[in-house]
Amino acid sequence: MLWVIFNPASNRGRAARWRERIEQALKQADLPFRLSLSQKPGDPIRLAQAAVEQGATCLVAAGGDGTVGEVVNGIARALGYEAERWPALGILPLGSANDLAANLGLPQDPIQAVQVLARPRMRPMDVLQVNEWAFVNNAALGMEPRVTLLEKRIRRVHGVLRYVLAAFWVLARPQHWQAEMHWEGGAYRGPVTLVSVGNFPRTGGAFYPTPHADGFDGRLTFMFGYVPSRLRVVRLLLQAMRPEGAHVQHPAVHEVHSPWLRVRLAPPSPMHADGEIRTTGGQGFDFRTWPGRIPICLDAAR
Repeated sequence: MLWVIFNPASNRGRAARWRERIEQALKQADLPFRLSLSQKPGDPIRLAQAAVEQGATCLVAAGGDGTVGEVVNGIARALGYEAERWPALGILPLGSANDLAANLGLPQDPIQAVQVLARPRMRPMDVLQVNEWAFVNNAALGMEPRVTLLEKRIRRVHGVLRYVLAAFWVLARPQHWQAEMHWEGGAYRGPVTLVSVGNFPRTGGAFYPTPHADGFDGRLTFMFGYVPSRLRVVRLLLQAMRPEGAHVQHPAVHEVHSPWLRVRLAPPSPMHADGEIRTTGGQGFDFRTWPGRIPICLDAAR
């Protein structure tokens, strides 16, 4: 049986209109399910944890990337990262960006995504961790979470354009941090504009900061750099909006694959994970990979 955790607040409340259609599609696909409704921030964590403790073998996150991330954290709280087996994870994309679904090649239409759940291809996917928080798509420090903070405040623009506008607004007010970074086989000390850690390439609906990230290779991929010229940052941002990721060829930008990463920043930086702000001011961040931790429902036709 599928345990669907539905977040009607996703995409600023627009997800709510999908509930009846999704329930109907699940019934038409002859998929037995139980639906738990999120009513406030943090509910998907609690609901997922309760579902696992009651024996759920497949959880379906019906919401945006933040909802998916919270469901994964609920599983982690119920079982711990070292548990031999986690329940499977399905996705019904109802957010504004739906980056993880796009990275996995899943349909962006929720009803089509129901059909994937009816005939899934299962593959063990890596789960990443920063401090005590699990994430499955992307986390970042510096400029990127500043964009996230602003994007949450924009009300009159919707979808991917909101992220793009927020990014260019942040570029007009540049900031950098002094960083001490360590990873397997390497280290860096010096200024950074941002540090972006990816399980997959795409985030923010239109950006590919870690274009060579692979959520099935047992490693995290991080990109960092320091570019003091505002004009050069704009050029790199435009390059980062293309999947081929030409920005990582710039000598001031570095893309690294490693099973772990340790970052210390001054002054404190905000941090987001899977599109949600987790701290507005932290200085110590420890990232690691849990290879193949969660079976993910993929499209059998791809």
